[in-house]
Amino acid sequence: MKLYRHLAYAFAAFSITLAGVAAVAHGAGRAEGPEFSRLATPQPTESPGKIEVIEFFWYGCPHCDSIESRVEAWQKRLPKDVVFRREHVLWGGRSDMEGHAKLFVTLRAMGLLEKHHRAAFDAVHRSKVELRKEAALLDWVAKQGIDRAKFEAAYKSFSINAQMGRAKSLTQNYGVAGVPTFVINGKYVTSPGSAHGEERMFAVIDKLIAEERPKK
Repeated sequence: MKLYRHLAYAFAAFSITLAGVAAVAHGAGRAEGPEFSRLATPQPTESPGKIEVIEFFWYGCPHCDSIESRVEAWQKRLPKDVVFRREHVLWGGRSDMEGHAKLFVTLRAMGLLEKHHRAAFDAVHRSKVELRKEAALLDWVAKQGIDRAKFEAAYKSFSINAQMGRAKSLTQNYGVAGVPTFVINGKYVTSPGSAHGEERMFAVIDKLIAEERPKK
């Protein structure tokens, strides 16, 4: 009986400790939690007065492809004080990412990203088009109704090369170790893995957005 009581008290103390840890981890952004973490060095946002959410992704990533429909649905219900944007990850030494990243920054520079972003995923994962090879890419571009000559000129321009450098710098500065990764207001980082599922991740993002709003 004494052993039973001892074990019961120990279990109760352990449960209280876990509850305390959870309260700190999930409380008002005061500490890191199992579902999100803080950036070691907070990054500046690009939209003053707005709460910024960035998705770091890769067109070649099957997880990024599978979550895209959820991202689109979540984006549609964002309040006016939140700005969402995508950034293509570009790790040093990963030449297999460069063609996809260059496609992304070119579409964005031409104002065509929103229209053709999902089509790029479909081309890579369903049609198996090798968009990292210039000839295949330009053929695909033409089939999308994009002016081939204008796209090629932009694709090979100095400004696009500069955007590729920016993509590499952002990947490094935000410490992106995997994709998809979401960063909230230059401070908090989460992903489907750390949040234990896609649905839970969007709930975590929404919570962190709420905590970033100025308190009235």
